[in-house]
Amino acid sequence: MHSKKYYIVYGLFFSLIVAAVLCLCLTIMQGVPHIDPVFCLMSFAVAFVTSFVVTAVVPLARIAAACAVYFDAQPGSVAFRLIQNVFFSTLIMFFLGLVMTAFMTGVGETQALNAMTGEMIGVNLFDRFVALCLQFWPTIVIVAFLSDPAAGGLAKVLVKERPADESAKAPKEAPAA
Repeated sequence: MHSKKYYIVYGLFFSLIVAAVLCLCLTIMQGVPHIDPVFCLMSFAVAFVTSFVVTAVVPLARIAAACAVYFDAQPGSVAFRLIQNVFFSTLIMFFLGLVMTAFMTGVGETQALNAMTGEMIGVNLFDRFVALCLQFWPTIVIVAFLSDPAAGGLAKVLVKERPADESAKAPKEAPAA
């Protein structure tokens, strides 16, 4: 397992990459014909701050890694990364999705078109949050899976942390006289 400092730096880079990619992808996927730069920057700022604060306060990466170990995935394997990222992206989507849904659509009841009847119906924040999760969960998992190596690599470079095996093999220094 990595240190707390590693996970905070990892969360910083992961949040930066995911917020940038998701703000662009989700805007395009929702059918917006052009991207409003001000709205895109505001949504990026909200997504980045929210995801970084959540990853700094709640140890989501450690929880997700523990879930992967629970399912007998070997650390460093593709299966481990896949299981870890499915859990991590699902956990972060809970926090980030709720905040972004409230930011994009407001907290009160709004009107939405019922696809089955063609009528306008009232929907609350929870309904919109569930719809967002069901619609964008695969995208979030794929983005998390692809951005994980970059965020982990940048965190390792900045933290300069040795893996647990190497630190155990390192020669111990003699006590100073």
